[in-house]
Amino acid sequence: MLDLANKKWPSSPLKQKNLDTEQLKQLLRIRADYEKSAFVSEGHLEVRALGAKEFTKPIPPDESGITALIHHANGHIYGATSGRNAHLFFYNPAPDADAVADIGIVASEAAIPALALLPDGCLLGAVNRTNGGAALFIYRSCDVLLQEKDFAGLGVREIFDLPAEDQLFFSTIDPCHSAGQIEVLTEPRLPEPMADVIAADGRIYLLGANSGTLYRYQENERQLKEIGRLDVNGNFSPRLIADADGNIYGAGLYGQLFRCPPDANRLEKLNARAPSLKGRELYNQVTAWSYDWNSDIIYGGTVDGIIFQFIPGAGRIVCLGKPTDLTRVNGIAAAGGKIYALVGERGDCAHLTCYCDATRELRDLGCLLARSERPWNGYEFSCMTTGNNGTVFMGENDRISHLFLYFPPAGTNESIIKETKEM
Repeated sequence: MLDLANKKWPSSPLKQKNLDTEQLKQLLRIRADYEKSAFVSEGHLEVRALGAKEFTKPIPPDESGITALIHHANGHIYGATSGRNAHLFFYNPAPDADAVADIGIVASEAAIPALALLPDGCLLGAVNRTNGGAALFIYRSCDVLLQEKDFAGLGVREIFDLPAEDQLFFSTIDPCHSAGQIEVLTEPRLPEPMADVIAADGRIYLLGANSGTLYRYQENERQLKEIGRLDVNGNFSPRLIADADGNIYGAGLYGQLFRCPPDANRLEKLNARAPSLKGRELYNQVTAWSYDWNSDIIYGGTVDGIIFQFIPGAGRIVCLGKPTDLTRVNGIAAAGGKIYALVGERGDCAHLTCYCDATRELRDLGCLLARSERPWNGYEFSCMTTGNNGTVFMGENDRISHLFLYFPPAGTNESIIKETKEM
């Protein structure tokens, strides 16, 4: 048995009497660097509360965990929460707004795993109720509703009171916001909870959370068509991704990639597997995807915390590495020639990581600490997306959650390559 009572423990260097001046200076510098080293120091981080009190009642605790984010063509970021009540919200980046507005409750005791942007500007999402049952919902923004509006019989005052878009009105007399309408669809009846929803090339696909079945949704008929299962035993990844040609990709057993071509309702098994730690191939899953439109490359992250590239044209996977000792990639997004990823299981303190294709460097940027609009440490996250001007948005998924905004440092691929060659 180890004798702890008589064990000689190391003492603090500061208690030793033989340190000279330079050693003391070094220890002070080490301490100063160490206390800052855990946090993201590259770029700039901010948070936004889920509901600016000047415009709307904030989304309360236990209802604010963000589980889906999507960048809309109008420049807004739309997001969904899960919990006691599942909400839909939007972030207005305009200089006179720069705030989050709660659109409304989609369902009680429910989770919203994903949102998809439809060609007409509407949003489609899936809502899974805790007590069983699932449904699709559609959100029509103010500008969509305006296009459908019949102006016959309306007076001048009624016409000018119609909201033209989802936005916030910052008035000292009556601060408020305008939002569209949420409709929970009664048809089609979903056979199971959904893990993901994705729209590509005018087509809509859903992934069953229990069976791993890929469905195609016929919006005009409100019907589901079953395409196939990613794995017969339910060993599949819960996320889908699409490329510029409308191909849909997913992963089954061992992280084996599948493709659903846009012109065919079938699954094609590809000769490509997501990278995995040795001995954990059976448990491998792709937990996050992102498509880089500039390079036509798909980036993925796995349950083991590994980041990889998938090149659709070549059908080839390149393992980029594991930037931290944490597991599970919860979000991945392309911005400014770099790929950012959130890594960390629930209960962990998530890290933001970065991959630069120009330098082939994969780095751990650290934990997320924002000082504006309020001081806040981010621990658990579930999703991320890229907005206008390369801003990265991250959805905190905790009891009290915020929308995180990350502004990457200035610089282009060309400048990075030039600096690398000159070193």
